[in-house]
Amino acid sequence: MHLTTTEAAKVCKKLEIEIVECKHHVRGFLIVEGRRIFPVHYSNGRKDLPGDVPHRFRKVLHLSVDEFRAFLECTLSRGEYIALLGKRGVLS
Repeated sequence: MHLTTTEAAKVCKKLEIEIVECKHHVRGFLIVEGRRIFPVHYSNGRKDLPGDVPHRFRKVLHLSVDEFRAFLECTLSRGEYIALLGKRGVLS
């Protein structure tokens, strides 16, 4: 799987990730109903994410490879994503 920092930023913006200050990475949290659900982070700059980092980024979001691709292609909305997490039992 291939992922750039620009695509990771696009995902974070679409998910409305709350960004917290960090010098080495872009770091934030998915907020649902006022609660921090899980942390998300990726490298600063404009580059490809190396090695297994794209898979770890995808796994933190609890998405399969196909679901993640759909999210990148803008066919999965934030609301649909939250509903998917609810079905999987990630959200109570």
